[in-house]
Amino acid sequence: MSVRLPDSIRARLPYLLSRAYQRQLALFARHTSALDVSGREYAVMLLLEAHERLWQSQIAEALGLDRTTVTYLVDAMEQRGLAARQRDPADRRAHVIALTQAGVERLAALAPAVRAARDELLAPLSADEQDQLRGLLIRLNQEPV
Repeated sequence: MSVRLPDSIRARLPYLLSRAYQRQLALFARHTSALDVSGREYAVMLLLEAHERLWQSQIAEALGLDRTTVTYLVDAMEQRGLAARQRDPADRRAHVIALTQAGVERLAALAPAVRAARDELLAPLSADEQDQLRGLLIRLNQEPV
């Protein structure tokens, strides 16, 4: 027997945001399953594409992840040849992370699947509503001044 959530839960903003996020994760996973990249790995790849080389601590800070999680993500990406650790030329004690050529190619291959997942998630909204939603979420996620 299924339990119906009361409106007092279904209409609350935290619940709505959480459900939208869960749906987005499921759609991302379904559309990208053949490409063997998780959502968090995809975020790391996008960050490395934008910055070329970063310390793991910089990746953790930028994505709001703890360093241990980033270590596991980079380990998994390195095992699949998507990223590589290299000695930091400016600090021989540190390592920087960079996308490999295979990582760059996988990122390009992911683009259509990621667009399809996004389009499916946002399909109930008009183009104007999608822009409005994106703008509102950007405002909600800005750091207070």
